[in-house]
Amino acid sequence: MLTVNKLVPQGRGLAPALLKRAGQVELDWDQRSRSRFDATDSAGRTLGVFMPRGQVLRGGDVLVAEDGSLVRLVAQP
Repeated sequence: MLTVNKLVPQGRGLAPALLKRAGQVELDWDQRSRSRFDATDSAGRTLGVFMPRGQVLRGGDVLVAEDGSLVRLVAQP
């Protein structure tokens, strides 16, 4: 399980090539509003997400895993 605890809002400052190569994870509102949860990305990796309390994740945000890999958030309706 990869630990994720960094957030790049809307992928600001990241090169478009990096964002294209990043995996994706689709989350609904209930998951995006939690501060701690498990998820599986498009590459099949299990992610343990640990965000500060009160942090709400939005579609287009980019998470940074402990190994430096990027995961782009896709908001489900």
